[in-house]
Amino acid sequence: MNASRTDAYLRRIATPRPSAPTAQALRTLHLAHLRAVPFENLSIHLGEDITLDEEAIVAKLVDRHRGG
Repeated sequence: MNASRTDAYLRRIATPRPSAPTAQALRTLHLAHLRAVPFENLSIHLGEDITLDEEAIVAKLVDRHRGG
């Protein structure tokens, strides 16, 4: 994921970019994701293809503000 997409994701989960790749930073990012991105399974009901490539996931979570 490029820097601008990473920044968009961090805005989506309302957390700043970590200053260092530490266990605490990962814990903080994980909790922020859990709090900001709900679980959802609407794609199945909407007849959408389930795609696990990076661009599709980022578009769903960041651009369309859907759950994961």
